[in-house]
Amino acid sequence: SRVAPGGISGKSAALEMTASAPLARPGDGRLWAIALGLSLVANIAILGLAGLATVKSEKLRKRLPPPPALAASEMGTTVTIFPELAKASAAAAPVLPSVEKPSFARTSPDQAAARPERPTFIGERDTVATSDRTPVPSAPPLPSQSGIEPKNPGDFETTLSDYQDGKLDSGSQPSDSTPAPMQAAPAPVETPGADAVKSTPPAPANLLQGSDPVDVPVAREVKQAAAIKAAAPRPAAELPKPASEPGFRGFQRKAAIVGSISRTGRSALDVADSPLGRYQAAISRAVEQEWQRNCVRHRDFITPGFLTVRFFIETSGKVRTVRFVGDMETGEVQKGFTLNSIRNAEIPAMPAALRRDYEKEPLELIFNFYF
Repeated sequence: SRVAPGGISGKSAALEMTASAPLARPGDGRLWAIALGLSLVANIAILGLAGLATVKSEKLRKRLPPPPALAASEMGTTVTIFPELAKASAAAAPVLPSVEKPSFARTSPDQAAARPERPTFIGERDTVATSDRTPVPSAPPLPSQSGIEPKNPGDFETTLSDYQDGKLDSGSQPSDSTPAPMQAAPAPVETPGADAVKSTPPAPANLLQGSDPVDVPVAREVKQAAAIKAAAPRPAAELPKPASEPGFRGFQRKAAIVGSISRTGRSALDVADSPLGRYQAAISRAVEQEWQRNCVRHRDFITPGFLTVRFFIETSGKVRTVRFVGDMETGEVQKGFTLNSIRNAEIPAMPAALRRDYEKEPLELIFNFYF
C-alpha cells in the first residue's frame, strides 16, 4: 500500500491518467476543422442555388405577358374615396342613370312642365330637360347649366335654395325662391261728405274797441256726428292675416353640368312625377331637416368631409339597417348625429300606391351628407 505523492495511491493515479488520455489526442482538432469547413461549403452552395432560382424566376416573370384586366361586371362593388374628388369631377364623365330604373331628382315649382317622353329621373313633379347656358353637341344628353363643381360625377342638382327651418309639407313651398316680403296695407283715405246746408261764416266780432280794433276770425260751428260721415269699417277680407309657420326649405346649390340639350330656359332634367318620386322627396326633406338641426347643435365638432349612408324604409315609414358605405375626414360625433338624423326623422308611412311593391322588400336609399 504505497502512497504516491499528493496522497493518491499509485493505482488510482494510473487509472486517472488512462481515462484522460483520449481527450488530449492531437488529431481531434483537425477533424473539427474539416467538419466546420464542409458545413460552410454546404451552406454557401444552398444560398447560391436559392439566389440562382430567384433570378431565373424574375426573368421568367418579365417574359410572360401581363394578365388581362377584369371587366367592370366581374369586379365587386367598391367605394373609392379621393380627397381631390371635387376638383377632378369636372373632367370625369357623368354617370347617367338607366331609363328602365330612373333615379330620384329634386325639382322646384318653377321647373314644372309637360311630362317628358323618356324620363330619366323620377320626382314630385314633371319637368323637361332644359339648358341655361350654351350646350356642347358632343356632351351627354343632359342640360347644360352653370353652377358649382359637382361633388361626384352623378351629381345633377338643378335646384337652388337656402336652408329655412319650418313645417314639413308636401313640397308646395318653392325650393329656389324666397317668399315675397309682407307689405303693410295702405291706410284708408277719408273723404268728407258734402254739406247738406250751405252757410256763410258769421261776421267777425269786434273784440276790442278803440282807435285800432283787431279782427279775430271765428271758426264756423261744427255740427254733431250727423254732419260728418264716419269712415266705413274695412271688410274682414282686407284685414292682414296672422303670419303662419313657414315651410321647410333645404340647402341646395346647382351643380355645373355640361350637356347637349339645346332647349333653353330654366335648367331642368327629364323628370316624371310618380308616387315613388313624391315619397322620396318627402323622405329627403324629413331627413335633411333633422340633420340640419343636429349640425347646429353639434357645430363645434364638425370637420369638413362627407358621409355616405345606406338604409332601408319599411312600409310603415320605420327606418331599418342604417350603415355607412363611405366616409372621409369625419369624426365620431358627426357619424353619430348623422345616424340619429335618419333614425329620428319624421318619415311618413308609404302611400297605398307603393305598399304592395315594398311589402316583402323594403325601400333601399343611399344619402350623401357633405359637411
